Formats: sequence, structure tokens, C-alpha cells
Amino acid sequence: MKHRHLRYPPGTPVERLPSAALVDLLDRGDLGLWRPLRDALAKDPHGPLADRVLDLLGAFPMYGTSALWRTWIDRRRTEVEACDPTLPVLSLAVLRRRLGLTQASLARRMDMSQSDLSKLERRPDVRLSSLRLYAQALGGRLETSVLRGPERIAVSPGTPPTPMGRRRPG
Repeated sequence: MKHRHLRYPPGTPVERLPSAALVDLLDRGDLGLWRPLRDALAKDPHGPLADRVLDLLGAFPMYGTSALWRTWIDRRRTEVEACDPTLPVLSLAVLRRRLGLTQASLARRMDMSQSDLSKLERRPDVRLSSLRLYAQALGGRLETSVLRGPERIAVSPGTPPTPMGRRRPG
């Protein structure tokens, strides 16, 4: 596929395509033209190309294909996370799926829109209060702790401090 006015050697790996060519491919490509991109993303759905594609989809929304690519990358990431026992931490979306819940059903439990829940699950920095609500909607509770070597110390962020050596009543 010739990408508008852009010129690059035939067979250029999709990872090396300029952003304008990727946007053009995502927007105007078809199943055959998408194959190299799909294959590259399938190999590393957490890699820099996947992040770049998601950034481009956010910056240049494309009717129909934006949702398609976002969903496909998310599913690939979920499959990789679910199959890799060396990954000790689950994303919120993977946790929700493992518990058999859809975004729509969990969003209703949290009294928010499905769109807002989707944004929460993709956010790189989530407030503890949001995580607490998320955990409660899943039927659980959020625990926080500080790990120092082999030691695990439970903490309660947002709780007023007590003077050293004194216990809080209760």
C-alpha cells in the first residue's frame, strides 16, 4: 500500500514505518494489508509498537478501526498475561475477565459508565480510592503494604498518623 506522499523501501518492517504511514494503514488498510502489523503486534502486544499504535489511535480517532485495533491489542495482552505464569501482577482488565465480569456489568456495580471504567482500566496511575471501589465492586477488598526485603508491612494510606510507639484505640 502506498501511504499518501510517503516513500520508504518495500518490505520495511512495520516497526520502522513513520507514524503517518501507520495512521494511513490503520485507517485505510484492509485485512491483507494489516497482516504484517497484526503479526508484529501479536509477537509483542506489550511492546513499543503496540504502545505507539494505541497512542496514534488516541491522537487520530478512526471510524470503526480505532475500536477494532484497541480491542484486539487488549485481547492479545490479556492472552499473554493469562498464559505467562512468570507475570506476578495482573492488570485490572485481566483480573476482571478472570472473575468472569464484563466492563458493562462492573461499571453498573461501580455506578459509572462503561467508557469511564475502560479509561480507569487503561490509566497508568490510578488513585487508591478508585482501586478500593474497583475491588469492592469485584466482591473483594484492597490491601496495601510496603515490601522491604522479605518483610511485608501492611499500611493504610489516608489514615491519620499516630505518634511513634502508641497504638490507636480500636
